[in-house]
Amino acid sequence: MYKNEQKNEDNFWISYADLMAGLLFVFILVIGAIVIRYLYTQKTLENEKLALSQSQEALINKNEVLSKLNSLLKKLEEEKTELSNQLSKSNETIQLNSVELQKLKDLLLGYELKDKEQADTNSKLSQDLANSQNQITLKDSELTVLVNKLLEQEKTHQRTVEEFDITKAKIKSLTGIKLNVITKLKQKLGNSINIDEKSGAIKFSSNILFDQGAYKLKEDSKKELNIVLKKYISTLLEDKEIRKYIYGITIEGHTNSDGSYISNLQLSQQRALEVMQFLYESNSIDKNLLNKYVSSSGKSSSDLIYNKDGSEDKDNSRRIEIKFIIKNDEAVKELQNYLGTKNE
Repeated sequence: MYKNEQKNEDNFWISYADLMAGLLFVFILVIGAIVIRYLYTQKTLENEKLALSQSQEALINKNEVLSKLNSLLKKLEEEKTELSNQLSKSNETIQLNSVELQKLKDLLLGYELKDKEQADTNSKLSQDLANSQNQITLKDSELTVLVNKLLEQEKTHQRTVEEFDITKAKIKSLTGIKLNVITKLKQKLGNSINIDEKSGAIKFSSNILFDQGAYKLKEDSKKELNIVLKKYISTLLEDKEIRKYIYGITIEGHTNSDGSYISNLQLSQQRALEVMQFLYESNSIDKNLLNKYVSSSGKSSSDLIYNKDGSEDKDNSRRIEIKFIIKNDEAVKELQNYLGTKNE
């Protein structure tokens, strides 16, 4: 009987040892599965972090998701540490009851659920990354189109600037002819005759040349006309270097606003013709040149002179003005043709 009891007790301890060994094996498998799952999760996270780092500028708004992942990883590390501590305690005591085993199973199930949640999160991150990369590619394409348009506009602007410079040079050449004539005229006449620097014209006050309301020249005014007018006209017509640019010379009569326009027109025409006749009768200039280049015209009160305060300067408005017109038909025609071609 004693031997039977001894044998039964031995069988109990053998069974107990087998049970403990089986439970230990189960724990090893659980730990192995957890480690493998953890390593797989770690590798997945590293790959996702690498992809996210390559598109950091485009996915800056995903920092919150990365923060959540880091928090989850930290929590996973804490739970892993806790599990390791529990396993260490289990190995030391080698006592695991059914309640502790159920806890381990629940913990493993929780890890599986977290792994599934993390896998879903990783999938969403991958999709967001792909969408962001597509958006970046689209923006790069739009940027290329904008750059091409900008380059085309820059070329158009450069062509416009070049055409403007050409036109400006032609206009400068056109206006430069008159400036050259005025310069030569001033050099010939010196300071003895007052020449308008912009138009090259000379003026005589009607108060000096004529009595009020009359058109016949005063005798004492003919001396000044004989010196100034003849010298001015002869320089324009007898100097070949100047005459080649001259199209015509006009003797203009002007009045102030007193009286009617028609009466002033008649008076201004008569005064201009009187100065023209004096020039002819002086016999100091070739009449063929006078016939070809010189004419007279009355302007009435159409070109008044004003004071600085805006009021009419009636004395200076009554005047005889001698102007010359530049022969610039060819230059004007060339400029018109050029501008017309550019406007087509």
